[in-house]
Amino acid sequence: MPLFANSVALWIAVIAAEPKANHPLYTFKGHAGVVNAVAFSHDGARLASASDDDTVRILDPRTEKLFQTLKGHGDSVLGVAYSPDDAKLVTASADGTAKIWDANDGKLLFTLTGHTDSANSAVFSPDGQTVATGSDDNSVKLWNASNGHVIATLKGHADSVNGVAFSPDGRLLASGSSDNTVRVWNVSSHKLKHTLKGHTDTVNSLAFSPSGTLIASASHDDTIRLWDSASGDSEATLGGHSGPVKGLAFSNDGALLATASDDGTVKVWDLSTDEELATLDGQGDWLNDVAFASEDDLIAAACEDGKVRVWNAPKPKSKSPSRKQ
Repeated sequence: MPLFANSVALWIAVIAAEPKANHPLYTFKGHAGVVNAVAFSHDGARLASASDDDTVRILDPRTEKLFQTLKGHGDSVLGVAYSPDDAKLVTASADGTAKIWDANDGKLLFTLTGHTDSANSAVFSPDGQTVATGSDDNSVKLWNASNGHVIATLKGHADSVNGVAFSPDGRLLASGSSDNTVRVWNVSSHKLKHTLKGHTDTVNSLAFSPSGTLIASASHDDTIRLWDSASGDSEATLGGHSGPVKGLAFSNDGALLATASDDGTVKVWDLSTDEELATLDGQGDWLNDVAFASEDDLIAAACEDGKVRVWNAPKPKSKSPSRKQ
């Protein structure tokens, strides 16, 4: 075969082997500022988005029907999460508070006050009884979700706490910080179990795998790290983004990990191989957060241009069990 033909064949093979760039299925508009966070309800019927316009919008992710707009924060809303039964929402804000809302009628139930600086993230425990928040005051707080009272304040980070996540059994809480570390806490004793070191810049977001065996962390150093939650050992480092990684989410079956970056893409990783499965096109915009729908059929991202973009989620290459699930 001529040299030119060989070169063309090689070029075609390389292009075919590269992860495919997928364009959004839906683009939702409506916010008047940057979208910082997104969360699907556990039944997949609703999608909440938190914005610099101080509001949270709740949409049907497949029709764009607007159910509610939650207003009450006095500054940017930086985090949003549903309770396990989808009855409540918790929001975290740069106004230094978190708020718990009735997810059905949008009524404000409690305002969680106690942080002395921006509240950057908030999540419910798996039993729905506790809320954890991370703040620019370098602390993590645990709150009673039934009355809004502080249970404990966890201190140890040397800089802002940007993300918090409970393990699926509720026994552990992980926190990611601008001090470049992830800390893992025992929820019942409020004691530090592990400090995970390896990132060379701010840790922006983190999550436990559905089985609880892994912690994934996203960093300003353009990488994602996977950690063994029991030992604290580093399992893998995923590189491929060309900008800070702002958000991440495991698929509900534990087979995939989605990561959102300032490089304008969501990358989807197959955890049976730790390889990139697909690249989702954010249309040139910085992406701040990412979430899977309950059936793992949709992926949503929070975008710097004030929009929420939604893609069809790719399928893993293999259905064989992964050691990381």
